[in-house]
Amino acid sequence: MMFEHDAHIPTDQPEWDLRSAPSSDVELDLKSLPVFFNEGEPSQVLVPYEGLKRLLDERYASRLVRKFRDPNTRWMSVEEVGLRLAGSRIAEARKAKSLTQKQLAAKLKVPQSMISRIEKNPDRSTLKTLKKIAAALGVDIKALI
Repeated sequence: MMFEHDAHIPTDQPEWDLRSAPSSDVELDLKSLPVFFNEGEPSQVLVPYEGLKRLLDERYASRLVRKFRDPNTRWMSVEEVGLRLAGSRIAEARKAKSLTQKQLAAKLKVPQSMISRIEKNPDRSTLKTLKKIAAALGVDIKALI
């Protein structure tokens, strides 16, 4: 595949150095960007990194807005987020101590399935158990929640 350069390439710019691309608060002038053609059809545009980054950020932001407005979006309370984080932190702390779920369960004298449930889907009933888990892992409960 061969690219032809077109007159769309600005001549007042000797070289395109992406390290000195304009900051994202500068408007991206699409007419001044070099366009590459393949078989007479535009195929690529050379966009400065900051301009591309801004375009992607704007696209991401518009996706978030759509998600916020979607009535099917499931929202979680701060408490629920905290509990989910606790579950993943328990798993991390357990693995850092090189313990399996079964070994931790044995230390706590609870079934392994309980450790699995707490790590995957903790709920409010696990607060007492969290204290026991923190003690068994030798970590402060604050590190888990």
